[in-house]
Amino acid sequence: KKILSGEFGQTIKPFNKEVQKKCIGDVEPITCRPADLIKPQLEKYREECKEWIQQDEDVLSYALFPQVATDFFKYRQAQQKGVDVAAADTANKAYPV
Repeated sequence: KKILSGEFGQTIKPFNKEVQKKCIGDVEPITCRPADLIKPQLEKYREECKEWIQQDEDVLSYALFPQVATDFFKYRQAQQKGVDVAAADTANKAYPV
């Protein structure tokens, strides 16, 4: 159904209009590049991870792997500030000095 409606892009050969109509009904098939219909989300991700950003790639890492990237950002920040991650109380945002 998704292939016939064009959600994966256009196929090399067009579909039989009769078959397409039976499968997708009155839904208008996508004739443009499907990714063009997705709203831009980069600024949303940039806002969500703004406290961790040190380089442009951090936003991309967060967009692709939010949980893993957040854990990495916390670890990286702890290493830069000389904090022992094992001794830090992350729930209370405290660490031994």
